[in-house]
Amino acid sequence: MARSNPGSPSASSPRSAGQHSPQGTQASSTTLPSVAAEYHEEYDDDGDSAFGNAKSDMTDTASVTPSILKFREENGRTYHAFGSTDHWGPKDEHAQEQQNISLMLKGQLYLAPVNNPQRILDVGTGTGMWAIDVAEKHPEADVKGVDVSPIQPTWVPPNCRFELDDFNLEWQDRNKFDLIHARELLGSVPDWPKFYDECFKALKPGGWIDCSEPGLYFESFYDTLREDHPYKLWGTAMLEAGNNAGMSFDVAPYIKERLEKAGFINIVEKKVCCTIGKWSKDPWEREVGLWEQLRLEKGVQDFCERRFINNLGWRAEEVQVSGAQMRNAVRNNRLLAHHWFFFVYGQKPPE
Repeated sequence: MARSNPGSPSASSPRSAGQHSPQGTQASSTTLPSVAAEYHEEYDDDGDSAFGNAKSDMTDTASVTPSILKFREENGRTYHAFGSTDHWGPKDEHAQEQQNISLMLKGQLYLAPVNNPQRILDVGTGTGMWAIDVAEKHPEADVKGVDVSPIQPTWVPPNCRFELDDFNLEWQDRNKFDLIHARELLGSVPDWPKFYDECFKALKPGGWIDCSEPGLYFESFYDTLREDHPYKLWGTAMLEAGNNAGMSFDVAPYIKERLEKAGFINIVEKKVCCTIGKWSKDPWEREVGLWEQLRLEKGVQDFCERRFINNLGWRAEEVQVSGAQMRNAVRNNRLLAHHWFFFVYGQKPPE
């Protein structure tokens, strides 16, 4: 199973969750905001008044049958109903919008130094926007995106295709891809060592894997967050909910180590600070912070609703309270809030 953090406190409800101190590997490089000590005195503090054993064929396109197109509906949201695991995030239009917004935070499609890739795999493609963008960047390449939900657009570049497949099952592809892209799969993979082993086997010798995952915990440059702060409570609850489901959300600090164990070489880890809100004076950081603030305001309840109800036993009302508290925190620009993104890439040894 995915590595969990032993000894984490219980998170039974928004009123009883405790504190967890994250631990991880030392980053190879760390990017801090250039103006962490300076920020705009323009605040927008509006509050919210409401408080497997089967084999997967990763080479052939599965026919989309009516049963595959079915989605589970829980608590008024829709989730995929295909594959070996229950994904934590909803697949309706609102959640798709959040995935698209998150793409706007990235200036590059990938960091791995791959040259002239001919075959590219996007694992957990979601809305398919990354696969479409990389297909347009490399018109000579064959780009495939796989996911357990058929929510991708039908009009795509001729060198881009999408397949319905479960990447948590055994893959059929061997020595095939020049680049495998895996972004924001936290909470979706029960066995990370197995997943990276499958990626390793599917890459050509000399091929690259490019991973990016957000850290689980939110921090403040302004003050030490209290144990009962919504950011602390939310992080602890997410940790316990993921561990109870067997699919941890605390995965980013362990990517580098797991790639090493899978046999990858030339591994580079870049840890980047992502601001939340408009407090930075740097124009790019301010824009990133505004987008991240919007993404979290609109999507924070989507991220946790299913897991908190199914894996922590919370009532829907408790999830709504937690979501409202988080939205209040996200809107507080005085906190100088931020969290970390881990970008890690590595190479399969050439023959």
